[in-house]
Amino acid sequence: MATKELLFVVDTDTPHRKMMAGWLRDQGYRVKVFDNGELCLNMLDENPDAICLDINMSAGLDILKRLKLANRDIPVLVVTENDAVDSAVEAMKIGAFDYMAKPVDKVRLKTNVERAIEMHTMVNKIQRLQGELKKTYSYKNIVGQSDAMQQVFAQIDEVSAININVFVHGESGTGKELVAKALHFNSAYKMGDFVAINCGAIPEELQENEFFGHEKGAFTSADDSRMGKLEVANGGTLFLDEVGEMSPKMQVKLLRFIQDKSFERVGSNKKIQVDLRIISATNKDLENAVRQGKFREDLYYRLVVYSILIPPLRDRGQDIPILINHFLKKYKLDITKKIPTVSSYALEALVRYSWPGNVRQLENEIYRAMVSTRTDTVQIENLAPEIQKFREGHVDGDNRFTLARENQESAPPAVSPPMAQPLSP
Repeated sequence: MATKELLFVVDTDTPHRKMMAGWLRDQGYRVKVFDNGELCLNMLDENPDAICLDINMSAGLDILKRLKLANRDIPVLVVTENDAVDSAVEAMKIGAFDYMAKPVDKVRLKTNVERAIEMHTMVNKIQRLQGELKKTYSYKNIVGQSDAMQQVFAQIDEVSAININVFVHGESGTGKELVAKALHFNSAYKMGDFVAINCGAIPEELQENEFFGHEKGAFTSADDSRMGKLEVANGGTLFLDEVGEMSPKMQVKLLRFIQDKSFERVGSNKKIQVDLRIISATNKDLENAVRQGKFREDLYYRLVVYSILIPPLRDRGQDIPILINHFLKKYKLDITKKIPTVSSYALEALVRYSWPGNVRQLENEIYRAMVSTRTDTVQIENLAPEIQKFREGHVDGDNRFTLARENQESAPPAVSPPMAQPLSP
């Protein structure tokens, strides 16, 4: 079966080089051969999928070092003489994928190349997915052009790459989890998992088990060992949503974990160490909870190393038309309707309404209005009664626009790109 992977074979031994290249071409690979390492280094922009390198050539180990510095992700299979054990060990320390002794065995060459290409493909796939996640959760793709949101974006940019605990607070529906994900996917912990716990949704008696996990037999129904959220989040980010709802007992245990970076599963005395970042969030006044003795002050200062306040939607009315347009695009395929516009009366009411449920409520309202309309325009009567009454008055034309007028005049849309993510958790 023919393949299209590109392999480099670097060997000063001409007969051996030709033999390896011939075997690999028989397997369907595209092969380029080089009789010295410098030529290979100069051709790295062709992005080979794997390299077979004879390290017995002059400066062979130095060539390997330079290859790994130039592109650490390309797997390098080194070829050594039978008695060159020390060179093989040193090559593996530098970063070689594997080594083979001369004369190379045909079957082993085939197997090692397949393994190297499989790893290279997997690394590329992971990097591509991580890039897509970073792009998706970049603050630059969050809907919001108001000054209030620009301040949030500046804070995300400032603290993403710093390994400190971050506290995100704001009213329900403002998008605290989305900001937490933006922090995670733009941090050094992005290769790990983003693990969320809603502290207010877990009964007090189950919180310890949820965080730390348990060993088999720890309690009556513990038929198997189970990892807790801390272990799952190792190497990534632990997001503590509604952290103010955490029980006093769990607050003590979380504080101890933050101090020691270790914990024990329920039913075990064995210490487990993990490396993770904690991002916490709440829609409550956590400082007031500290004053009232409902939240530990020492834990508060451990969690609130850096604070980001997400503004309520009523304080960033400039973003409402942009969000409306985003939701129209988002749901037009779901409901199989072409609804490109919102009437001026409907837009006026939507902009003037106070939105106690913030972006989440706005999203739900636009979806419901799109479902209920019988035309290609969301009219005032398609909105909830409590929103309809806000249609009286005038819309501030300096910062807002009607989607209907935008279509009529074919003006460039002052909206976020299709990939933008609304600030709703």
